[in-house]
Amino acid sequence: MSGVVTVIESSGAEHGIGIEDDGQTLARAIWLSGVVPPPALCSGLGRCGACRVRFRRGTPEPCGADAAILGADAVRDGWRLACRHRPAPGMVVELPPPPSENRKRNVFAADGGPFRLAVDVGTTSVHWRLLDGAGADAASGQSLNPQMGAGSDVVSRLAAARTPEGRRRLQGLVLRLLHRLVSGFGVPVEELCVAGNTAMTAILLDEDVSGLAAAPYRLPEAGGRTVTWPGLPPAWIPPQPAPFVGGDISAGMAALLYGETPVFPFVLADLGTNGEFVLALDAERSFVASVPLGPSLEGIGLRYGGVADTGSVSAFTLGPLGLSASVIGGGAPIRICGTGYLSLIDVLLRAGFLDATGRLQERPTSPLAARLVRSVERGASGWSLPLPGGMALAGADVEEILKVKAAFSLALESLLDAAGLESRSLARVALGGALGEYVPGGALENLGFLPQGLRARTVAAGNTSLRGAALLLERPELRERLTRWSARCGLVDLTARPGFTELYMRHMVFG
Repeated sequence: MSGVVTVIESSGAEHGIGIEDDGQTLARAIWLSGVVPPPALCSGLGRCGACRVRFRRGTPEPCGADAAILGADAVRDGWRLACRHRPAPGMVVELPPPPSENRKRNVFAADGGPFRLAVDVGTTSVHWRLLDGAGADAASGQSLNPQMGAGSDVVSRLAAARTPEGRRRLQGLVLRLLHRLVSGFGVPVEELCVAGNTAMTAILLDEDVSGLAAAPYRLPEAGGRTVTWPGLPPAWIPPQPAPFVGGDISAGMAALLYGETPVFPFVLADLGTNGEFVLALDAERSFVASVPLGPSLEGIGLRYGGVADTGSVSAFTLGPLGLSASVIGGGAPIRICGTGYLSLIDVLLRAGFLDATGRLQERPTSPLAARLVRSVERGASGWSLPLPGGMALAGADVEEILKVKAAFSLALESLLDAAGLESRSLARVALGGALGEYVPGGALENLGFLPQGLRARTVAAGNTSLRGAALLLERPELRERLTRWSARCGLVDLTARPGFTELYMRHMVFG
């Protein structure tokens, strides 16, 4: 340690946070300390503004990103991007209000046990369900992953876990969350099932992550076993089929294969910061693939992006009076979730405001699009379209979504090629992860995520990982069956396809 930064929460609580000699940013120093909950950060890209802090002492000189993201008035008032500045001894910073925790509690029955806890540890969010003896929800909720201070994507998390010390720090943040959950219920919890992607699982089990950090990629943990952590009930870890296809996917497949009557062939697409895909030919044979998507489908890293929660825009429409927003929970819009961005880009493409490459149409043919173009603001960082609620869509946001679209459609195409199938042969496409609740099926087909004709067979499957983890607690006899399924999966390596770069660029268009 080389000094202390004083952090003042919006509640007035003060904390002294030690500075480490590793060149860390102020953002990492604050939100990897475990002292305060992290916001949904953009991995230090300096675009989201979520790491803003107000200096009371030791104010550094502003950088260009401070003014561009926060505005000149905020900079004069002492606000800075914590990801763009280094901590220094004696600094005193004030935090904005923390992100809310969506936590729902039900009344416990006196004889309702044994209680079991299903947990889905995502890169962005942690979801959980406490089950009573009958398998019903006794409590449920979600919060941001406390590791978010290391960055919002898998690559940032792996970089932070490259040393044993860094890995244990990240592990400790999630274990503390689990301890807080288990101890806060007021009833004994008998067992956990913790499903996560391969990176989250390796970190949680304190396994070397080097096999996930560079090619040739290796699976550091096969899963399919029970582990114990001090002070916590035994936890079953679902099997992990391949590097970057983890226990969240196998738990999701348990929900689809054993929790309902499947119709084959079907695709499960679990879409978060990493896209994980399964093409199930029957109950025993499947192909799996993964592709990095980044956090934009979860609304993170985009200028006004955020997770899907109360106050998030989930859809846009365009009418004679301009753009209007549909807000989760009603009220004024305060952020745009990933599905809101997909809906917005779909609307702008159909109106002729954007072309198929995501570029602004300078001479649109429709009057509505022409009116929108006239409202566009231009600056050194590109164009920006004003939106309801004082928000805006930047050209850079469209580019991020286009990259995600290309990765998604290429992964689906590759799986179908490996199985020798055409898209019309699919009985169903189940969307989980970030798109699993507020999925805009029409937008996905219009934008080219899905081949034409699949919209009617695409369903929002919700959080399949959490549902599967709960099922594996209710019916432990399914665990061995799922482990056998995982071992038989065929991996489709997208980057090994001949002409991968050319294939990817071919998918870099909407529609």
